[in-house]
Amino acid sequence: MPLKRVFFWQPNAGSTVNSQILNEVSQCVESINGVKEGRWKATLTFYKPMLRDQALSAEFPREFIGISLPEQPNKYYFVLRFNKIVLESDSSIQLIMEKLQSYKSRVALNFEGFQYQLGDFQLRVGKVVPSHSENLRGIVMEIGFQAL
Repeated sequence: MPLKRVFFWQPNAGSTVNSQILNEVSQCVESINGVKEGRWKATLTFYKPMLRDQALSAEFPREFIGISLPEQPNKYYFVLRFNKIVLESDSSIQLIMEKLQSYKSRVALNFEGFQYQLGDFQLRVGKVVPSHSENLRGIVMEIGFQAL
């Protein structure tokens, strides 16, 4: 199983995240012989419950995160932060949840960018944008190591 690390980066005080920074990061990766392998995209969605009966609120998670990953397109993952549980399901669960109307998508973020091979490492660099907007919200960098 590959090892991964996602870095959280914040700009210096007074500066803002912009696409120029993303371009500079990509150029840095290429300058150290990173080989561009193509594009990648992942989607992260924050869900909140749609309770008809507030007495049931203790039985349902208050909120959770759903994520689809490019390397496993037939899977969908849920992270129940309060319970510290990660669940794996078939990607069709999203349609089931929509029909049941028990949870509502609060915010959806798209992560998209380029994937590079850098020696034994796989590096993904991309932008974070809300699903219904093109406003840049952040930059993501994921480093994975493929154990032989």
